[in-house]
Amino acid sequence: MDVRAVPDSLYTSFLKALEQEDKPQCVHLAMEALEHGSIDLVGLYTGILAPALNEMAIPQEERHLAIWKEHIRSAIVRTILECSYPYLLKELARKGTRLDRGTVVIVSPTDEYHEIGARMGSDFFNLCGYETVFVGSNTPKEDLIEGVKAFHPAYVVISATNTYSLVNVKKVVQLLKQAVPDVRILASGHAFFADPSRVGDVGAIGLLRSIEDIQALGGDR
Repeated sequence: MDVRAVPDSLYTSFLKALEQEDKPQCVHLAMEALEHGSIDLVGLYTGILAPALNEMAIPQEERHLAIWKEHIRSAIVRTILECSYPYLLKELARKGTRLDRGTVVIVSPTDEYHEIGARMGSDFFNLCGYETVFVGSNTPKEDLIEGVKAFHPAYVVISATNTYSLVNVKKVVQLLKQAVPDVRILASGHAFFADPSRVGDVGAIGLLRSIEDIQALGGDR
């Protein structure tokens, strides 16, 4: 069986629990699926967690609570991501994957607070044989530059969900290239998915949409 295929019943049950903001049930469903091998980590992230968050079905009478509910549901998914880490380690061990393709720094710029997609991407890089330094959301540009100087990563991935973050992304890319001229910067996130031409506009060399895009990258220098 292709464990990346997502059972319809699992997605339906998970979506219902997430819409009810039933954190225990959401965590139980996800962990049970991983434990029994009915889905793998990539399938869970891309076939269950991301689509369920993106659907965000909120009744009209509760639209004034949309941001509130988005934050609650995001927190539930974040818990599942952290609970899934032991299964990532098991998968790496089972496949004999060595994290020897280089180090990848994954960040979001100042004032960008969405980080779930980037957090998933960090695990995908591990599965593809990279060490990852997941810095997360709202990373000040000065600290990012110092971190890149210290780690000298194979890649820096800058994730942006909101289009208003693109101005900050462009500034960060420019400063990074000045400080570390040979840095390789990749873009990801819905702000770029909506219009891939923005990748070149901010000065990045490529766009990451999936684990297949990561697999296609070259390794360390």
